[in-house]
Parts: sequence; C-alpha cells; structure tokens
Amino acid sequence: MLVRLSQLSRPLNKQTSAGFAIMFCAVFLFAVADAIARVISARYPANEITFFRMLFGLAPAACVFRFRRNRGKKLTMHRFAGHFFRAVMVLGSRVLFFAGLANLPLSTAMALQYTDVMFIGLFAIALLSERFQLSTVITLIVGFSGVALISLPLTGNRGSVLAMSLVLLSAMFSAGSFIQLKKLSESEEPVEIVLYFTIIATIVSGMSLVFAWITPDTKDFGYMTLLGLTAGAAQLMLTVALANTAASMLASFRYFGIVWAIVFEHLIGGETISLRATLGSVVIVGSALYLCWANKRIHADDATA
Repeated sequence: MLVRLSQLSRPLNKQTSAGFAIMFCAVFLFAVADAIARVISARYPANEITFFRMLFGLAPAACVFRFRRNRGKKLTMHRFAGHFFRAVMVLGSRVLFFAGLANLPLSTAMALQYTDVMFIGLFAIALLSERFQLSTVITLIVGFSGVALISLPLTGNRGSVLAMSLVLLSAMFSAGSFIQLKKLSESEEPVEIVLYFTIIATIVSGMSLVFAWITPDTKDFGYMTLLGLTAGAAQLMLTVALANTAASMLASFRYFGIVWAIVFEHLIGGETISLRATLGSVVIVGSALYLCWANKRIHADDATA
C-alpha cells in the first residue's frame, strides 16, 4: 500500500503531461468532426461521408510526413497486414457510426460509442487470454444497463432502434481498431500509422462510391473538407498520445467528448439531452472509467509483485 501511495504521489513527467494535453486536443477535434458529420448525415450516404473524412484526413498526416522527410527520416512499413486490418476496422466503425448518427442525438450516439471500452474488456478476456476478473464482468453488466436506459425511449421508433444497434456495432469495430493501433505503435512511427491507415481507408472507401453517391453542393463539400481535416488532425494526435502514454491513463480523457457533444447540440440545433439519456450516459461513462481504473490497478499490482 505504501508503495502504491508513493507511486500515486509522484508528479507526472513531461512525456505523460504532453500525452494528456495532446489527448485532450484530440478529443475536442473528434467531437467537432462528429458534430459536422451530424449536420450532413441525413443528406448523404455513410460511405460517402467516410470517404471524404479519409480523403481530407490525409492532409495533416502528409504535412507532418513532409516535415519528417525534410529532417532526413524516410517512410517505412514493417507490417502491411496490420495496417490493412486496422483500416478495415476503422472504416467499419466510421460507416456504422455515421449511418446511425442521422437518427440519434449526438451526445447519445457518442455515449453508445464509448461502450468500446467495455468491448475491449470482453475481447481481452476472450481473445487475449487476459486474467478473468469478476469486478470487470460486473462493471460490464452495469455499463450495458446504461445502454438499456438510453434505448428505452427509442423503442417506439424503429429508425432510432436500428441507429442505436448500428452505433453499438460501431463500438465493437472501434474496440478492435484500438487494440490493433496499440500493437502497431510498438513498432511503427505515429505519422506512418496515420498516413498508411488513411491512404488504405481512402482507397477502400472510394471503391464503395460506385454503390452510393450523392454529389454535394458547395456548402456541404466545405463541411466534408472540414470534417476530414479535423478528424485527420485528431487521429494523428491520438496516435502520438498513445505512443507516449499508457492507454489506460488516456482512456478517461475520451469522455470529455460527451461534454463537447452536449455543447455542440445546444449551439447547433438547440437540442437538450433527456434526463434518462443523461443517466444512461453517466452509467456508461462511470462504468468505463472504473474499468480503466481497475485495469490500471491490476497492471500496477503485477509490476510490483
């Protein structure tokens, strides 16, 4: 106990502090991108929104790569299959999220999306042979009860129920991409991960335009451009933060996204989140935060054992 308390009382080093600051900025930019997607999601197919998000998301990574190249660093790829698998996971997550977003409030959709932390916990036990913890299972059950609270007011609307299901499925894909991102960051540079992922995702999503395409007007094209730029910058920041700080320490920062979502809902559409949806969101976020804290404690105990 004394060792654990002394570890908690240590000041954060510069690398960790920088990781926190970068993650906070990434969460804000992701919320901005999702708010933009909410505005246009009812007018364009999800695959088209995803394509423009990927296409213009190339710009931030390309700018950083150009800077690295000027410093004499070359672009390398050691694990193409890993990059391709992550691109497919993220594409699936984004398409499903954008498809469901048109029929859900932004804050509700983001709260459901944050169940990815719980799916990560399930996948880790089932696929990665991590240690079984009864507290983890209980937390997952409580977290999904939050999903039930959010979904109850939506049961009378088939479109909303389908949208909720799509966002939950999106969270499963997001969990897979998050695990793959952490694996890639062990051997690949952050800018390379983002650049290769965005290139692969742009090509794959571009192929889908044969099946669904609506030509955007000038205003919506501007929205899609801004969507891609903000999401691309946020993705780059997220990758840099994960490369420099433990994922368990950064996870709690993601939930500031719900706060930003509520602010954007009020500013853009004058929407207000219902009391039941608020309670469900609190349950989901609280469960996810506890799960992150419990995992961090387990890793700390293993390190001191």
